[in-house]
Amino acid sequence: MRSVSGRTELLAGADARPITPALDPARPVYLAGFQNDRRATGIDADLEVRTLALAARGGRVFVLAVCDLVGVLRSDTLQIRASVTDLDADVVVAATHTHSGPDTIGLWGPDQTTRGADEDYLAEVRATVVDSIRAVVTALEPARVFAATTRVQGVVQNYRDPHVLDDAVGVLAFDRPDAGGPIATLVNVGVHPEVLDGDSTLISPDMAGACRASVDVARGGITVWASGDLGGMQSPAEGPRTPEEVRRKGGALAGAAVEALIDAPPLTASLVRYRSGKVALPLWNPMYRVGLETGLLRGDVHPDGTLTTEIGLLDLGGARIAFWPGEVLPKLGLACKTALHTPHPFLVGLANDELGYILAREDFVEPADWDDPGAQYEESMSVGPETGPILEAALGILLPR
Repeated sequence: MRSVSGRTELLAGADARPITPALDPARPVYLAGFQNDRRATGIDADLEVRTLALAARGGRVFVLAVCDLVGVLRSDTLQIRASVTDLDADVVVAATHTHSGPDTIGLWGPDQTTRGADEDYLAEVRATVVDSIRAVVTALEPARVFAATTRVQGVVQNYRDPHVLDDAVGVLAFDRPDAGGPIATLVNVGVHPEVLDGDSTLISPDMAGACRASVDVARGGITVWASGDLGGMQSPAEGPRTPEEVRRKGGALAGAAVEALIDAPPLTASLVRYRSGKVALPLWNPMYRVGLETGLLRGDVHPDGTLTTEIGLLDLGGARIAFWPGEVLPKLGLACKTALHTPHPFLVGLANDELGYILAREDFVEPADWDDPGAQYEESMSVGPETGPILEAALGILLPR
């Protein structure tokens, strides 16, 4: 175990608790992703919310809660925040984007016109996330921060554009001072956690959960997985679509993360500063509009045709994390990391909202056939062509001058 003496840099706390839905034939669990009417029949591993809290001494608390779900909509994030306003904390709620968890968006019900999200389950998730946030804020203790970045070949592949790949594994370790042991580890990878495919009917956090479990064993403490720029499609490389392969790929990422931390130096700053900005996005996608009008999707469109989301930035001094409200494609993700101007750039997608794919403007091509978009699948599941540049500009405003 690494031993580093010296001044404590900040406070950290972590929490983990299950959010696995009950399997009840009278209350089907429609799994998100791939196709409609994919009903869960078993549980490979529990879904969880894993939560990390950070604060500089005497400063405002920052909380990141990551759920093993396909997405958490802004309306759910706002309800969670409203339940913890007394904590006076900055709260980010994100999703791993597992495709082996319940539909929380509404698109994957028994047919294409019936909403698949269970409102009672969503209420249970929100309550559990609130409990986790409250627990983690009370668990804050002195910590040192270590940052590292490595790369793992053969685990992540970009199926839309193989020439643009973000295979970085970013790691932040929050350890008790003087060899007191790990409190938490944050692992950031840009990949769809979808080793299990549409033929599977098992509930699973997929490779995100497998990676966390391996790091938990290797380091101790609580590991939080935060998905990065997984759009485009950054997905698991070819291989078996089995629970065994889930654990193999997740274990490979975990091993690389743990190894990268061995000689990682501590961050010397004691900064924990979170900034965010609301963003108005023009809703261009006609299918999105139809989904909102029919009640298949939830969300509010303003009279001017825009919807509101947000983007955020956490500065730790020596490391920065950008929080995007959807599935950022790697070309835009790599540009974002460069723009962060830090030795350790991180990008967390599906944060505070799930708006679908976020593309660079020059790569956006309108589908010729909305019912069969083909190579323009990502565009067909995007708010619109201006989403990427508008969010990129909004993040730029948050960056220090």
